[in-house]
Amino acid sequence: MTEALAPDDVDLPLIRECPYAPPERYDTFRADGAPTPGRLYNGRRVWLITRHDQARAVLGDERFSSDITNPGYPVYAAVFEGFRAFPLLNTIDPPLHTVHRRALVREFTLRRAEDLRSRMRSKADELIDAMVAGDGTADLVGQFAQPFSASVTCWALGMEYADMQAWLASSYSGSGGVPQDPEQAAAAAAKAILALQEYFTRFVDTKAEDPGDDPISRVIDQHVTTGSLTRAELANLCFVIFTAGQQPVQTMLTVGVALLLDHPDQLALLREDPAVLPSAVDETIRMVSPLDLMPRVALADVEVGGRLIREGEGVVVAGGGANRDPAEYPDAHRFDVRRAVRGHLAFGSGIHHCLGANLTRVGLQVAYDALFRRLPGLRLATTLDEAYAVPSWHPDIPRLPVTW
Repeated sequence: MTEALAPDDVDLPLIRECPYAPPERYDTFRADGAPTPGRLYNGRRVWLITRHDQARAVLGDERFSSDITNPGYPVYAAVFEGFRAFPLLNTIDPPLHTVHRRALVREFTLRRAEDLRSRMRSKADELIDAMVAGDGTADLVGQFAQPFSASVTCWALGMEYADMQAWLASSYSGSGGVPQDPEQAAAAAAKAILALQEYFTRFVDTKAEDPGDDPISRVIDQHVTTGSLTRAELANLCFVIFTAGQQPVQTMLTVGVALLLDHPDQLALLREDPAVLPSAVDETIRMVSPLDLMPRVALADVEVGGRLIREGEGVVVAGGGANRDPAEYPDAHRFDVRRAVRGHLAFGSGIHHCLGANLTRVGLQVAYDALFRRLPGLRLATTLDEAYAVPSWHPDIPRLPVTW
């Protein structure tokens, strides 16, 4: 039976006051040594995990489920309730998760990511050329981060970026903005999900009829034609890669750039020594933790940090808290581009470790190199507070004016 709420339970999720830093209260919670009791928008109790060792243990424990159809799975905002009807790769458990991930894993190796490096360089230079041709200012989100991240995601699927953008423009024109009522927002989100699923269903059907030398054609040949994966399942996999793959890179090309600009000594190290670039990318990802909140639900009574989490109770792993744990990273709040941080949890851990981690790392290496090499005077044309005028639980910035 679920434990009754207490007056001191924390309202979750917490808001980030700074886009590139997780909530300061994570430090207080972590010092307690045990999961923190909290409650969601609907009053349901959940447990917040902020310690690195406990976070890794929970993410690797099969007694904690990612199944979003489980009633105890902690959806932390009303607008996301509609996703319960659309289980995807990141919200399903084995054995189905194993089959689906196995179908894609060969297309997201480091070698596949490296194969796209030259294409990424060309795209970054193309976007910077367009910025430089302007009036000396640009919106880093709309003119660089968004088109770069979306292009890379489309290439990973064998899609044409221009075709996808044209479809998005026609599908969402005249939508009237995001509804404020939670039920209306959830319904709008469900409608958008269905539209994207229909798009990817047509995309998969087209690839099946006219295959090429691209990731989805190969998956169709190796898994759909053999019966281990259906076309509908592959369409859902395309959907989750497109939606979950684009935003983290976009965030790291805005919030991550702001973090580097705010630490000129670390940016100088990056500019002086290109060999620092791989560790700088991972350290920037650790500091920002773009996908901070990772929900799970207990399938059995489990003790974590001396506290009993009962079957059916929700758990939210705060990757941003775990990535700032001084027990794992000495002087954890210090930004150090030379730090060795491959054990960070910004890509998750366990069987749900981000499939696109290699692609993200290579993409950010290319983009950071291009931006800071070609625009040595790059700086914000506004304050970070103004750009992040509406704080959220995710480090997203809708518009970031820059100059050089």
